[in-house]
Amino acid sequence: MKNLVKVLFMMSVGALFFAACATDSGMQNKSDAAYKLSDEALLAEQTMLAINWMQQSGEYRALAYQAFNAAKMAFDAAKPANGMKKAVAVDLDETMIDNMAEGAYRLLAHKSFDSSMWTQWCEAKQAMAIPGAVEFANYVNSHGGKMFYVSNRKVGAEYQATLENLKALGFTGVDETSLLLKDKESKKTSRFEQVEKAGYEIVVYAGDNLDDFAFTGETYHKLNDVRNATVDKYKTDFGVKYIVLPNPVYGHWISGLGADYYKKDDAGKQKIHRDSLKVWKKAQ
Repeated sequence: MKNLVKVLFMMSVGALFFAACATDSGMQNKSDAAYKLSDEALLAEQTMLAINWMQQSGEYRALAYQAFNAAKMAFDAAKPANGMKKAVAVDLDETMIDNMAEGAYRLLAHKSFDSSMWTQWCEAKQAMAIPGAVEFANYVNSHGGKMFYVSNRKVGAEYQATLENLKALGFTGVDETSLLLKDKESKKTSRFEQVEKAGYEIVVYAGDNLDDFAFTGETYHKLNDVRNATVDKYKTDFGVKYIVLPNPVYGHWISGLGADYYKKDDAGKQKIHRDSLKVWKKAQ
């Protein structure tokens, strides 16, 4: 009888041991699965503080007002060439209108940018005005100038919804002549030329991306060393002709961190982010 009890006891201990091992293995597998997903999730999570800053901070709001105050002074001071009418060319997203609610939605879902989801967001017409944007646009339109909204939102499904969203926010003069969305190419040079061919001189540009400005031919799809050199080249024009709105969430500055950035998988993008850091070399 005692031997039977010992055998049963040993069998119970063994069963508990193997069960524990199986549980640990299962947890490890789950951990491995979570790790495999972590690069995509981390890319999304990295935007959280930037979105918090844009949505909540007084500093962001102050920078937006500062940008449009500078834009107004630049517009008033500009003297177009003889016979030319004054125009202002602005980007839309994160320049005149705020889409951070869409970014926050993707962040919490751990989703990267998706063009079909973006179109749904545009169609929802829920973008908000950047502080100072409506007042600046309407000032230009009522003081001898014309606003042109040169955006890489797409013609087609996104056009009418964007037009209606802008009008609902109080932007004046928004129509088929002033709302120039992307048709075949993202590069904006041809649309700037379209404005000039209509008899206008673009005296002020506003955007959150270097490719929103007249020198886009020098920065488009370039790495950040070239982009930074271009900024230095035109440094006297910032605040005078080129007005920059802050956007730490997205933009060509990210793809400018490394060659073929958007061809990398999520882990590859993370490596580019880490390798691009300028790190304190602390003495040992």
